[in-house]
Amino acid sequence: MELRCVVQPLEIDLDSMRNLKVSLENSLREVEMLYAIQMEQLNGILLHLQSELSQTQAEGQCQTQEYEALLNIKVKLEAETATYDSLLEEGEDFSPVDTLGKSHSLQIIQKTMTHRIVDGRVVSEVNDTKVLRH
Repeated sequence: MELRCVVQPLEIDLDSMRNLKVSLENSLREVEMLYAIQMEQLNGILLHLQSELSQTQAEGQCQTQEYEALLNIKVKLEAETATYDSLLEEGEDFSPVDTLGKSHSLQIIQKTMTHRIVDGRVVSEVNDTKVLRH
């Protein structure tokens, strides 16, 4: 009888602990599931941002090349303008066709860069350059 009085509260405590264990295991599974869902969402956002970054970098490279081409044209036009100014100051008769023949030729160059992006990473790059006019 005395042993029963000691065992009965222990069995109640054991059942209580088992129920607590089941409850905690269920909570753990729920947290793990929510964590997995959040990780999938964050990975999707990360891939999207990586893709945008690659695209922005490619656009920046194209803009840099366009800027360099325009700067080259500007320098040539400034040199040509300086030639016209010096000829005007000297008072000589000249024809614009004559000075164009003497100055550096002006070229129009079309540069095309094509990037193939898969999962936010550049997997191939094709550069094409065409001289449209001398």
